[in-house]
Amino acid sequence: MTTDNISLDFLAQQSKLQIEEVRQLRKEMADMMRLLNGTYDLTRRVERRETELRDDIELMIKMELGGSLANIQTTIDHALSRIETSISDVARRVQMLENKI
Repeated sequence: MTTDNISLDFLAQQSKLQIEEVRQLRKEMADMMRLLNGTYDLTRRVERRETELRDDIELMIKMELGGSLANIQTTIDHALSRIETSISDVARRVQMLENKI
């Protein structure tokens, strides 16, 4: 069985190397946490913007449909008004004819 002498300097140097590795790992973990938090914040902003865009698109569609429907309704109202006027005119003429008879 061989016995190797290990000096305290060697152990101290190994301990320093391990401490440095632990520091490096902690730094890398801190960097990863910072990146993770940044990614989370970015994801939340994207989701918020997506919601805003969905609301904007919904409002635009409603406005377009509302405007179109209002235009159609106005057109129909004018057409009905003309028809009612024509019918009233015909009714008035029929009434006049009936009064003559």
